[in-house]
Amino acid sequence: MSSSIHPKTLRNAVKHHQSGELSTALGMYARILKHNPANSDAWHLSGIAAHQSGDDAKAESMIRHAIELSPNNAEFQANLASILLGQRRSEEAELVCLPLLHRQPTHADAWSHLGTALRQQRRYADSLISYQKAVRLRKDATSLCNLGAVLVDLGRPAEAVDALTSALELCPELPEAILNLSTACKQLGDPDTAMQMLLWAEQHLPDSCEIQINKANLLLDQGLVTEAIEASQKAIEKDSARPAAVAGLGRALQQIGHWEEALEAHLLAAELNPADQRYQSSYLYSVSLSPLLKMTDVVQRHAAWGQNIEAATSRLPLPPNAKDVRYERPLRIGYVSADFRQHATMRFLMPLLESQNQTQFPFYCYSEVITEDAATERVKKLCTGWRKTSALSDIALAEQIQHDQIDILVDLSGHTGGNRLPVFAMKPAPVQISFLGYPSTTGLTRIDYFLTDAIRTPLSDSDLFTETPIRLPNGACCYGMPAAVEVSALPMLTNGFVTLGATHRIEKISPATWQLWSRVMQSQPNARLFMFRDVLKSESLRAQVRHSAIEAGIDINRLDFGWEMPANYLEVYSKIDILLDVFPWGSGTIAHDAMWMGVPVPAIIGDRPVCRATASLLHNCGFPELTARTPEQYLQIVKQLASAPKQLTEIRSTLRGAMQTSVCDATRFAKDIEATYRTVWQMFLQNNNVTEAPGPIDRVLP
Repeated sequence: MSSSIHPKTLRNAVKHHQSGELSTALGMYARILKHNPANSDAWHLSGIAAHQSGDDAKAESMIRHAIELSPNNAEFQANLASILLGQRRSEEAELVCLPLLHRQPTHADAWSHLGTALRQQRRYADSLISYQKAVRLRKDATSLCNLGAVLVDLGRPAEAVDALTSALELCPELPEAILNLSTACKQLGDPDTAMQMLLWAEQHLPDSCEIQINKANLLLDQGLVTEAIEASQKAIEKDSARPAAVAGLGRALQQIGHWEEALEAHLLAAELNPADQRYQSSYLYSVSLSPLLKMTDVVQRHAAWGQNIEAATSRLPLPPNAKDVRYERPLRIGYVSADFRQHATMRFLMPLLESQNQTQFPFYCYSEVITEDAATERVKKLCTGWRKTSALSDIALAEQIQHDQIDILVDLSGHTGGNRLPVFAMKPAPVQISFLGYPSTTGLTRIDYFLTDAIRTPLSDSDLFTETPIRLPNGACCYGMPAAVEVSALPMLTNGFVTLGATHRIEKISPATWQLWSRVMQSQPNARLFMFRDVLKSESLRAQVRHSAIEAGIDINRLDFGWEMPANYLEVYSKIDILLDVFPWGSGTIAHDAMWMGVPVPAIIGDRPVCRATASLLHNCGFPELTARTPEQYLQIVKQLASAPKQLTEIRSTLRGAMQTSVCDATRFAKDIEATYRTVWQMFLQNNNVTEAPGPIDRVLP
């Protein structure tokens, strides 16, 4: 074959390629290259055909060879970036796009690919700029869809709807746009429309793993756990290597207490994408919840994660504010959280923020919140500095913290969703603390301290943390008093029987908890068990709960369910005489809510801090006699209360007042926290050979 007929042969090969005859096209490209191995177009087109045939390794090799032959061909480089992005090799794709755009700044595909590369790295703000440039250069449906997707990531759903609606005007049946529009509607608080769009997209993309993942997440948000499991399983069938699908299954299984399978799913998701810390944290959160693991296992797995990330993460140099060694100077506090919104964490954080002395302890909030609300606005008005961080990379957030000259950085999330623990691994602040949002160790030695109290964490448990525990003198949290709801009369006085309540998350009801509840029910033959949770609206979930109760030996004819929320959620407790506790992950907000409504919550002081929050609450409110060391003691406490309506009535009338003068005393709690900040700062100064230490830190602060 002479070189003179190559253009015609190449055109014929392209025709076969465009007709979908990939095998024929590849054969023709190969014949061209046999006679003219320097034909960069044939190498490039061979790579495209190989990619379309599912062989990305071969595709990449061919296109890279084409680029070697024609190093300034923008089309070749843009397609290489696209192939790299398909393999989620975003940093490599970015390095391909940047020099291309330097030479040819009007290349729309390159801007679009760069936007995707940055989005895959969670650099959403930079991604937005790239997508906006792509749209200005070429306002097509795909570019607008990409723009809408990153606006969703940034928590700007109204703007996302505008971009995605424009995309659908150009291409009315673009499933990806429908998928992103569904997520935007979810952020705007319209789950019904979000689900309708997902169902529409599913019809047009029946093989889409992404749609099933989104369906599972939406169903889980609505409390339809069984349906979420089915959607997650469908997602895995379509792409078993997709970590988001596997992690979604783990979350759903966890919510119904299938702990062994949930742990396996979370671990597999973490192994499928070890570079994504979100899956690592989801796994560790599941580990901390699991009733199947001993506390030593929980600590070991957290510590192993911490060792790995700290080994891979360089510590930042001490910021300039660390050189200001005045002990009494104002200390800048930084709070990092994904929960500056209507969330249980805010019930305990807001009293501190409202009472903190900002003259001496000005605070900055680093917020991962996507959809902001009234609670977010309250925090914004209180803080010295507000930083929306969801669009920032880890290094960008660390640099912002240093720029703000934060002296003490406080993590409020642990391994819960939206955490920024990789930033803490960089040590951007001189002193770092874990507080409130997570009851176990983070696993990071670069977080210096863990705030707790002597009931949750006695001295003998100090080795359960990679951080140093600091025991606050009046409890480790402050409960924000809810809007006034009258404490009702004792239900048993009119019912003629005692109502034992359970308003906990279903996954907290471990097999051992069911067994103990069964013994309680057997000791009280006239008692009824009332379980209330919004997810119990799912009949399939109620069936699983009944099955667990039967296995534990509970007569389900004595079991009642509730799920319809009253005007004020706290009114639920007007139906309950005694709330039963759960373990090993004990009650938190639930116990505070119940006791605020006069309902006592007897508790077992278990073998780990996570099991002792209720016991701490009882001790600090002045009711230590309601705590037990053993199941037998617990049974006796519940039995004694159930048989003493006069005592229950007295407790019901005094619990709220006891809380108001103890665990609701925000002024006292803020002073405890501020004293802690002064102490740890002095420890930092001493450790840096600046001043004397105040004494052992592992003690109850005065």
